[in-house]
Amino acid sequence: MRTLARVGLGLLILAAVAAAAVGWSLRGLLTDLPDVASLRDYKPPVLSRVYSRDGALMAELFDQRRELVDVASIPPHVVHAFLAAEDSSFYQHDGLDFPGILRAAWANLREGRVVQGGSTITQQVAKSLLLTSERSLRRKAREAVLALRIERNLSKAEILHLYFNQIYLGHSAYGVEAASQVYFGIPSAELSIGQAALLAGLPQAPSRYDPFQYPERAKERRRYVLQRMAAEGWLAAEDASRLTTEPLGLVPSENPFYTVSPYFSEHVRRLVEERRGRDTLLQGGLRIITTMDARLQTAAQTALRRGLEAVDRRQGWRGPLEKIDPAVPGPFVTGAAPAPGDRRRALVTAVDTDGARVLLGGLTVALPREHLAWALPRDAEPPQLLQPGDVVLCEFAVAEDGDLVAHLTQEPEVEGALVCLDPRSGEVLACVGGYDFGRSQFNRAVQSQRQPGSAIKPLVYAAALENGYTPATLVYDTPIVYDSPDLDEKWKPSNYSKRFYGATTLREALVHSRNIITVKVLRQLGVPRTVSFLQQLGVTSPLSADLSLALGASSLSVLELVKVYGVFPSGGQLHEPRFLLRVEDPAAGAVDVPPPTAGRPVLSPATAFVMVDMMQAVIREGTGSRAQGLKQPAAGKTGTTNDNRDAWFLGFTPELVTGVWVGYDDGHTLGKRETGGIAAAPIWLEFMQVATLGRPPASFAVPEGVEFARIDAATGHLAGAGAEKTFTAAFLRGTVPQALEPEAVSPTTLRRLDPSDPSALDALR
Repeated sequence: MRTLARVGLGLLILAAVAAAAVGWSLRGLLTDLPDVASLRDYKPPVLSRVYSRDGALMAELFDQRRELVDVASIPPHVVHAFLAAEDSSFYQHDGLDFPGILRAAWANLREGRVVQGGSTITQQVAKSLLLTSERSLRRKAREAVLALRIERNLSKAEILHLYFNQIYLGHSAYGVEAASQVYFGIPSAELSIGQAALLAGLPQAPSRYDPFQYPERAKERRRYVLQRMAAEGWLAAEDASRLTTEPLGLVPSENPFYTVSPYFSEHVRRLVEERRGRDTLLQGGLRIITTMDARLQTAAQTALRRGLEAVDRRQGWRGPLEKIDPAVPGPFVTGAAPAPGDRRRALVTAVDTDGARVLLGGLTVALPREHLAWALPRDAEPPQLLQPGDVVLCEFAVAEDGDLVAHLTQEPEVEGALVCLDPRSGEVLACVGGYDFGRSQFNRAVQSQRQPGSAIKPLVYAAALENGYTPATLVYDTPIVYDSPDLDEKWKPSNYSKRFYGATTLREALVHSRNIITVKVLRQLGVPRTVSFLQQLGVTSPLSADLSLALGASSLSVLELVKVYGVFPSGGQLHEPRFLLRVEDPAAGAVDVPPPTAGRPVLSPATAFVMVDMMQAVIREGTGSRAQGLKQPAAGKTGTTNDNRDAWFLGFTPELVTGVWVGYDDGHTLGKRETGGIAAAPIWLEFMQVATLGRPPASFAVPEGVEFARIDAATGHLAGAGAEKTFTAAFLRGTVPQALEPEAVSPTTLRRLDPSDPSALDALR
């Protein structure tokens, strides 16, 4: 008896110890569990979207690609598909499904791999929102306890709301709404039964069943879900069988950030992040409305790419991308065949005097001589350019006979930028910062500063008009040499043509971009006064405090120069560039509207118009002649720097001001003759022809204080009957020159006067 008593006592002690251990373990599990009540305040990260002013989707910005959806708006067949795949007894259990756990274990054992999960939807919600993804018995136990508590505190509809918005379904898609967009390009409310079954098969292993990478696995998983729906009575067996054979019907949905307007979108992303913070931007579900005009942005990207390709072709062909053994074509035999509009690498298989033939995707395509003629050196034949085994870049198109045909091309190394804004508001309508965002995310329209060359001259001439000069003021174009302690050697500026033109009106000097005259004008005005004036116009970049300022030696961004040029068509009003119209924050119920900058008068309307009139002549008669062709009045100015390192054209209509820059990132020369008028102006024209399409012609409004006169270009005075070369120009009221008395000053005498001397200026005015 004593032995039995001792054994019994020992067992009681062991039981007490075991109970204490269990209690202690449960205490450890339960004391620091998250509060399930917090789930009622479910505010997960939601993607933000960026739109153009006309409603085009520009970009999606997110940490997690998620869109909240009300479970009540999800069709019943979508709910049933997920329940069939993940938790068919969801409406019957209280958070844990013990029979389901046994069924899943048996199915997995039978298949030799995981085909079913034992966790209920409630457990998945607990794990996703309240716990970590740690794999341990402790985490599973805590998950079970939390699932029971969730069921006691939330309704089934509330649990499904959390699940359908939180579940990860691959490709950065969180929740069924985002997944519907990613895989099918439609909202969840429009999902078919087959599409719903495909999505419902993903939660278990999104990467394993990725329909884009593993379509057969995805089909098999969809078949399983459809069969489970039929087994649960949510789908007829014959329908499940029929839907099993349907194509997946995927509609790949890429983030438009990289295709629609990447440079514009990236600049907006930076601006909003500065205003609202990174977390709010990427998680706050913002709706960001920009100033961008989608049609103009597309036109800008197209014009810049085409223009840079034209410049690049003039530099010549750089040769094949690589050479391989034509007898071993390798990847050029397999893969997708080329389609019209494709730009892809192809293998040259044959060459003769009529052209070549290229292989891609197992398809041989003709590359006619006329489609590679641009790359041929003078008097050369195609066999001297290409050989079998050359790998070249081709664009594919449909010929007149309906056959696919190839065009030899190459990706430009030259870069460029384009900005277009409304001068009346400063709203940026288009902004392109380079040839290809994929190869370089550096925004040359905003982040880069380059020397504008002669594009700075209108600003200097505006200063001259404000200080007594007129379009008819004569300045003597003769060789000059400047010596200064600040210079390492004497400076002898020259014109682009290397010629000198004698007495020249200010208007003609601008029209033909005469360097020496601009330097003389700047010297007469004084560098400090001119720098101050340019800063008044809106230039914020550091400016050279010497005479090189006249030739555009100070570096500016495209955006900055376009902003300043907007002063002329706006009647002297400066508007700071604006990229954002408003930022809507649905979660906060607020709208953030960046205050538009009111126009600040920086130039008299009359002076602004006189400059507009002079710059119209640049396009009609001068260095900007390649920008002719718009069906409404336009004005502008070319810019070219030393050794043709930078080429510019800035021009405007009454409603739009656009600037184009072309150059190499490392600053080496664009090549002989690649001036602003040749390299940049055609890009400006191509873009502006699209930008002004459908806009009624609008003339530049003539303000008070302006009058017109016909001037003798040789004398700078009112034109007489015998004047050989004349022009009509706008003048500030009261500054029109008088008629020249025949005996007063002869043209010969005029050409001996140098108006850079104050006494000479007085004689000529």
